[in-house]
Amino acid sequence: MVNREAQKIPLFPLSTVLFPGGTIPLQIFEDRYHSMVQDCLDTDSKFGIVLIKEGQEVGGNAVPHKVGTLARITKIRKLPQNRLYLTAVGETRFNIIELIQDKAYLEGLVEIHNPPPAEDIEEQSLKEAQTAAFRHLKAIVSMNGGWVKKAQTPLPTDPDQLSFFLAQLIQGSNKVRQTILEEASIKKRIEIALFHLQTESKNIFSTLNIDLLFKFSRN
Repeated sequence: MVNREAQKIPLFPLSTVLFPGGTIPLQIFEDRYHSMVQDCLDTDSKFGIVLIKEGQEVGGNAVPHKVGTLARITKIRKLPQNRLYLTAVGETRFNIIELIQDKAYLEGLVEIHNPPPAEDIEEQSLKEAQTAAFRHLKAIVSMNGGWVKKAQTPLPTDPDQLSFFLAQLIQGSNKVRQTILEEASIKKRIEIALFHLQTESKNIFSTLNIDLLFKFSRN
């Protein structure tokens, strides 16, 4: 569901997808984004992160996808060579109605998404999704030489939040992640994310098993 009251926000086109509830680290070095960050801090406002459809992050004007995520700056610190390091958290989705180029950085007239209506999702489906999330986290940690017995933080139980949590874990193409971001149905978001998470986890564990067999075969 979309809030039809449009508002103008700064836009930050990137080569990644941010989901509501997710966090993203950003290193700011271009003058236009220095201006954007300062404007957000001065007015205590938020900015939109959108996946680039055409163009590049650095330099010229990139063309973004129509659906992005409103982000709030949570941490910021100055770095050498006039750079900034900041952390932002995703809050809610929006649709771009119109792109505006009145400032050094890109802005957009956007419609903010309202919280979606509740959907009838079976408890078993939610448990399966939570299990897939934990299995995927375990696979990633194992791939980096670590080991995990249980999730360090509770996994989301709210279906809407869980759908975006699952999507944030996907390591694959931005096309898949953008598809999930644009999907209105919570149930479909979970189904799409679950399919890709299970596939990625299976591939990671298969790679780990091959590596272990190779190591033992050399001894």
